[in-house]
Amino acid sequence: MIVGSDLQSLAELKRRPGLFGNRAVFTARERAHCEGRRDPWASLGGILCAKEAFIKALSAFEDLPPLTFLDLEIRHAENGRPLLHPGERLGRWLSRRRLAVDVSISHSGEYATATVLIGKKRATRGA
Repeated sequence: MIVGSDLQSLAELKRRPGLFGNRAVFTARERAHCEGRRDPWASLGGILCAKEAFIKALSAFEDLPPLTFLDLEIRHAENGRPLLHPGERLGRWLSRRRLAVDVSISHSGEYATATVLIGKKRATRGA
């Protein structure tokens, strides 16, 4: 199991208002998700932390393909649970290695944090 973690000051993010619309860091879906939230900056901070935590966890692999923040997208399940959705190239790389990814995002007060776990997929019955 490989772990990546990140912590972000929301006050620091708010001092960089151009980051919210940065198309090199956040996808249109991620920006739309944040804009629809009660505290858009907390949601943005959580997504940024999740991406940073994932990249930190991936640094454990030597054969990692080149990637940018847009090669991964944070989506949310109906119940609000964050889901890491890799882009096509990164998805193929994860699949070839039979790696599963899980992400947890939290924010409280003026901080957001995320933890990412990367581990081998469990074998399925009959496989």
